[in-house]
Amino acid sequence: KKPTTANPIISTNRQARRNYEVVTTYTAGISLLGSEIKAIRDGKMNLREGFIRPDNNGRGLSIYNVHIGKHTTGEYFNHEERRVRPLLLTKEECRKLRREVDIKGMTIVPLKAFFNEGNKVKVEIGLCRGKDGADKRSAIKDREAKRDGERMMKSFRMS
Repeated sequence: KKPTTANPIISTNRQARRNYEVVTTYTAGISLLGSEIKAIRDGKMNLREGFIRPDNNGRGLSIYNVHIGKHTTGEYFNHEERRVRPLLLTKEECRKLRREVDIKGMTIVPLKAFFNEGNKVKVEIGLCRGKDGADKRSAIKDREAKRDGERMMKSFRMS
């Protein structure tokens, strides 16, 4: 068995949680090259601008615009940094996600990349609905109200 890494989380997409309301999440494998794995182990992955679309043939999903930096030692055999990478999901999951995107107008966004127990790179993807400005403001208002309540409880306990 391969040794597990100290920090299994590689990258998180904090912008996605801010700009979208996550309805459901799925865990998908991702098809990578050797130099991409080495670069990911060095911490050179960024999910911020990434998005997921169905393939042209309609059978699978691919992840677009995810930046994986070049590995330092590879010269000739290095990878393209923002190439399209196929996701590894079951047919049923792909069909369900395609249906949701086509009918309800939802978006599929990468939320987090991590190493699983077998030391493989996995991506947590979310089926999301876009937030407008009012939704974002109400979320901030709720968060601040909760924080104020906790502050009041703490000061009440102290005295």
